[in-house]
Amino acid sequence: MPPKVSVVIPVLNRPVAVRRAIESVLAQTCQDFEIIVVDDGSTDGTSAAVESLADPRITLIHHERTRGGSAARNTGIQASAAPYVAFLDSDDEWLPAKLERQLEVFERSSDRLGLVYVGAERLFADGAVEVQIPRPHDDLARALLTVNVVGETSVGMVRRSALDETGGFDETLPASQDMDLWLRICERFRADFVPEALVRVAKGNDRGRISANVARTLWGRELFGQKHRDKLIRYGVLHLFLRDVGWWQQRRVGDPRMARGFYFKSLGANPIAPFTYVLLLAAYLPMSWLDRLAGWKHHLTEFRRSGSHAWVSWKRKPSAPNRAHGNTAL
Repeated sequence: MPPKVSVVIPVLNRPVAVRRAIESVLAQTCQDFEIIVVDDGSTDGTSAAVESLADPRITLIHHERTRGGSAARNTGIQASAAPYVAFLDSDDEWLPAKLERQLEVFERSSDRLGLVYVGAERLFADGAVEVQIPRPHDDLARALLTVNVVGETSVGMVRRSALDETGGFDETLPASQDMDLWLRICERFRADFVPEALVRVAKGNDRGRISANVARTLWGRELFGQKHRDKLIRYGVLHLFLRDVGWWQQRRVGDPRMARGFYFKSLGANPIAPFTYVLLLAAYLPMSWLDRLAGWKHHLTEFRRSGSHAWVSWKRKPSAPNRAHGNTAL
């Protein structure tokens, strides 16, 4: 009999992190799984670290050359056998009840439930911890057109039939691949969640995450927008997508000229969005003003996102470990 869950872990040059990730799977309360590790062309001791974990449920597959995380995940999917597939990035960890909780949701539902996701603890380089707990949502597919309200690949478990129908990860996207997959699944299948933070995600560290490569992330976002442009227009959220790309150009790249171009495109899609005018004006101001504007934008975004009921989050600062506030985010 095949296992109940196939766990797919892509890895590139992370021998210590991937061992820790695998150990978090081996510590699950549900032990009916297989682990497929796809080494995407590592040049260090990554493969040896995986092979040192002598568990017959672990399969190691090698890519002769580096092909990217999406290709590695697709290789793992193709080699897997279970009716459910869960993804784990090599520098993330699962809490022990993660698989068990997701399977409980799947097993009490119909076969039209394609995706079950969980909340996450996001650990920042400065010691801060952000906890995000999913909440009921009105239209998850619409929300996924502009913001990844599900989360990183490590939070999701997918029914194999949903993967078969929608396809795996889009290997042409250099970023936003997880958001793209969740969107395609949610357009055809139901999604549900476990209201617990059962994944630990490292954020803000230079650990090879796509978000650390701003240019690549922006290119992936633009390709995502081109791929789903008709949907962005149909749902009336194209201006939000373009405005977000402009903000990335302004805040992360430091290119106000490029940012202004995206803000003008956003206003072309929706000329009565007042905050877009605020950002456009700020793109003509000195860069020193951006820190204050970033704080205002954060609070406005938190307020706007709270209406989606997609998740609730709070952030604990390292200087005040017992203080939490009830900010919400889309």
